[in-house]
Amino acid sequence: MIHLFSLVLLLMLVPPGQNLPDSFQQLPEQVRGKATVIVSGTYGEGRSPCIFMPDGTRTWALESWFNVKTVYRGKVGGKTIYLNSRMAPKINGASVKLQVGRDYLVLLQPNEASMKVIKNGEYVPVWDAPNGEEIIAIVGLK
Repeated sequence: MIHLFSLVLLLMLVPPGQNLPDSFQQLPEQVRGKATVIVSGTYGEGRSPCIFMPDGTRTWALESWFNVKTVYRGKVGGKTIYLNSRMAPKINGASVKLQVGRDYLVLLQPNEASMKVIKNGEYVPVWDAPNGEEIIAIVGLK
């Protein structure tokens, strides 16, 4: 009986997020602690809808997204998170060169507007997508 109680107590004391990939544990503690949304997903990119310029020309922005595989922390309402990954921060002095089709661990600290979009699983154009300080880290998975 005491062993059963000890096992239950031990399971309750195990910190949440124990099933995070090893890549998460390799990040500095201050980086890991800032993230309010953590997902793993496959990176993709493509062009945005057509943008008509004032001079009559057309252009397209390069959009990037992650097709969500696993949500480790936070609430993600859709299957895709759009990010402006060109503005991702450097971790330990190195930036990640993202490759289409590769899996990554994505750590975010979205602002209120971005969090609403992520919770609802909405499309967001590249210029409104989470970027810069909202992207805590993007780490390649093996």
